[in-house]
Amino acid sequence: MISIFPTAYFGSISYYKSLVQMEAISFELYEHYVKQTIRNRMSILGANGLLNLSIPVEKPNGNKTLTKDIQISYAENWQKNHWKAIESAYAPSPYFEHYESEVKELIFSQTSNLVDFNLQIHLKIIEWLSLPIDYKFTESYEFDSNTSQDFRNLNWPTTENTNYIKVFNSENVSENDLSMLDAIFNLGPMARNLLIKS
Repeated sequence: MISIFPTAYFGSISYYKSLVQMEAISFELYEHYVKQTIRNRMSILGANGLLNLSIPVEKPNGNKTLTKDIQISYAENWQKNHWKAIESAYAPSPYFEHYESEVKELIFSQTSNLVDFNLQIHLKIIEWLSLPIDYKFTESYEFDSNTSQDFRNLNWPTTENTNYIKVFNSENVSENDLSMLDAIFNLGPMARNLLIKS
């Protein structure tokens, strides 16, 4: 059975927990773009609690723009702001220096297309954590409940709470809300164990 997912901007821990459980994954390209979701937003944990970082986008065809056609806007210096927030939140973390340059390079890449940008990030997370995730892309917008599982419009998180030691703690924040960056900076390669049970 094929599982259909959106792509994500440094997807959450629960997003990756769901991905590694699926045998066949298709990333959605042909939906009308859904704003204010993991497609262009991630959550990190800083000294003052949960912080949502959103990539500004341009929709060439208005509200009927397909996800595959969404462009990243560089009219404002969001990359500098996102990196400053990430650095402030995770510079004290055990693995920040190990991943710092690669994460910064991803953030500051001048990729024009949002799906391509998210895919670069996704491939790095797979590489860093040696995740067994294979995927394809949808070729049209469709859904057949007999052959597919639809994860496109889920409100993450979707799985049980996960506890691990972090730079900052907040009783009001579930770890599953947080970007995989949080686990990677705090746990390094061991972040894999949050996703895959041995």
